[in-house]
Amino acid sequence: MPLSLVQRVLQNLLRERVSIRDALTVLEALAEGGVATKNPTLLTEFVRQSLSRTLVKPYLNDKGELPAFLLDATLERQIQSGVEHNEQVSRLTLAPDAVRDTLEKVKAKVGELHGPAALLCGATVRFALRQILEADLPLLATLSHAEIPPHIQVVSLGTVK
Repeated sequence: MPLSLVQRVLQNLLRERVSIRDALTVLEALAEGGVATKNPTLLTEFVRQSLSRTLVKPYLNDKGELPAFLLDATLERQIQSGVEHNEQVSRLTLAPDAVRDTLEKVKAKVGELHGPAALLCGATVRFALRQILEADLPLLATLSHAEIPPHIQVVSLGTVK
């Protein structure tokens, strides 16, 4: 695996404030995922799933539960229809109106954030949804269902429709 690809994955993780201190897990996940693809976005998602316990920890409440907003399946399919993957890159090709509409729906449901919060969605749209939300909602973590460890109870704060 080229060093530049490893660097892009690490940059992607750090951009979302994901700790890369567990370098062994990161490198193991890259080695496993690198067999299937050289796409840095897909590799980042693979690494994130390996770091699931670390990812959800900042968002757990005192009871060890994960309070989170959920993304409606219809909205998720709409976002998925605008996601393109190839061997080297993944991109969001959703129409600007659809992007703006998605952002407004999330903002309306989430309200004004005064601290970190999480939005759960499918793994196939997580990176695209994060691209849509990161500028306007930097405190809203976008997590995929695949990143939630099995022992963590999710408490719904509402569904973004």
